[in-house]
Amino acid sequence: MRALSGKVSVALLAVLLLSACGTQGRDTPAAAPASSKPRVAAPSVDVGLCGSADAGQVGTQSGLGAVTLVSSDALLCRWEARDGSSVTFRWFRGSPIDQYHSDTATSVKRDGVDIVGRSGYSWRGAHSCEAAVPTGDADFIAWTVDSAAATPDAACAAVDRLASATLAKG
Repeated sequence: MRALSGKVSVALLAVLLLSACGTQGRDTPAAAPASSKPRVAAPSVDVGLCGSADAGQVGTQSGLGAVTLVSSDALLCRWEARDGSSVTFRWFRGSPIDQYHSDTATSVKRDGVDIVGRSGYSWRGAHSCEAAVPTGDADFIAWTVDSAAATPDAACAAVDRLASATLAKG
């Protein structure tokens, strides 16, 4: 009885394998031919640590005066003024700018921006502004100025100056 049961199991397995192999290719769409030339991403601009900016440049270009670097690493730097105002630089590596643009809160006013020939985005708050500009196909930078004393227009002019200076050095 065991021998018969084993033979039936083997036969059933063979039928299943053959039927699976037999349907392959009939209902499966053909794979699209591979492109002859792979898409090569545009190289990213090397913007340096903190967007290649120091506290003096950030204070002057932001209009905040004296600022102190309170946090820095390869991707994020933050400066603060005595009145609580701040400037933040972020470098997004391997992140498409369009994804960041779509993830931003919808309650913030968004505009297109062109900084040294690069199309990006600008977000305005009551006393703040952020500009994000691509540095390559998959990287971008963002400068943010947040100041209780600044109007959105002044804050946006400041981030434009900061982003322009960063891209000019890259």
